[in-house]
Amino acid sequence: MSPDSTPLPPPPAATRSLPNLMASLTQVLGGPVLPAPPLPGLAAALGASQTLILLVADGLGEAQLQRHLPGGILARQHLCSLESVFPSTTASAVGTLLTGLPPVSHGLTGWHVWAEEAGETVGELLSILPLSRRGGPPPTPAERETWARRILAAPELPAPLDLSTRLDAQVTHIAPQDIIHSPFNRSLSQGARRLGYRRLEELFLQLRQALANPIPGRPHFIYAYWPDYDSLAHHHGPDSPRASAALKAFEAGLASFLGAGLNGATLLLTADHGFITAPPERLIRLNELPELHGLLRRPLSGERRAAYVHLLPGRTEEFVQRARERLGHALWVCSSPALLEAGWFGQGPRHPHLLSRIGDITLILKEDWSLKDSLPGEREITLTGMHGGISPAERQVPLCLFS
Repeated sequence: MSPDSTPLPPPPAATRSLPNLMASLTQVLGGPVLPAPPLPGLAAALGASQTLILLVADGLGEAQLQRHLPGGILARQHLCSLESVFPSTTASAVGTLLTGLPPVSHGLTGWHVWAEEAGETVGELLSILPLSRRGGPPPTPAERETWARRILAAPELPAPLDLSTRLDAQVTHIAPQDIIHSPFNRSLSQGARRLGYRRLEELFLQLRQALANPIPGRPHFIYAYWPDYDSLAHHHGPDSPRASAALKAFEAGLASFLGAGLNGATLLLTADHGFITAPPERLIRLNELPELHGLLRRPLSGERRAAYVHLLPGRTEEFVQRARERLGHALWVCSSPALLEAGWFGQGPRHPHLLSRIGDITLILKEDWSLKDSLPGEREITLTGMHGGISPAERQVPLCLFS
């Protein structure tokens, strides 16, 4: 197949994005000045509310909102569209929501991260949210704690990554019980009270409990995370009946919660990313292309829609030429340092390990293509829905406001 000469679109202008949202919230809460400017007009829309709730519905992009919840309370209270971060994936976007920083600063570059600082002498290729090895033995609890301490901190930056320790406010984090106290969440919410839940209805009960226990005279920031749609969209498809039903149940639960009153609080709803459907026949298996796979220094990291390539010394030009000839119809072959300089990872202080994490080349998938490699003994995971790329369906997320 001949290469597609379509140029890579430029990075989106940083005026209406998740980093801009966080800059506005910290401004209202009296927190630190963040690298991105505040979202235009949001501070005025929030008024004098002393309690702000940020409810994050994982995977609920603009496309999913319009397709599955037309005319509902979210559509009626839709304030604007926001751009997610690059890559448009949970680790990078939730990293921004928990730190206030863009990926250039927090350094969380995708589901799989090459972390050179993870080991004593050599790095580790990790699934960053569960803090587990890719293709290796399960880590011990002590290893997870060590990785969290080394990776989810950046002493070279002006302030700690954890935003909750930098806010002059009471902070509450609400997430599913099985992850609320994980090393990842504890590291990035050290200054917060953490509340777990097991079912959707318990999420709203915990929100109600958080509202009922403010510290008098102090602003209160409540961050709540709901992952169910994302999980169903990955495994059954973003437009599947099961995924759509989960969104409708979530909106119904939110409507009931709002119907009981917010007690003077303001609730903002957004998402970390959207979704596309990824047909199995459009999955590229890099192991089946030895002329490319043989040039890799280590396995791919990042995402199936935005993969980082670490190459053998002196083989970059050869890889670029071969990849463009062989796969140019399905992906863009980009210099990772050039993407960084162009602003794809945002603007702000640079994480000290960012360049090592994004490798030599970034492969950004076009249309509904996806890409993976395999390691010996690695469990095959079939994903029907995907994100991480630069299509509007993956990058655009809603911002809805309730007060």
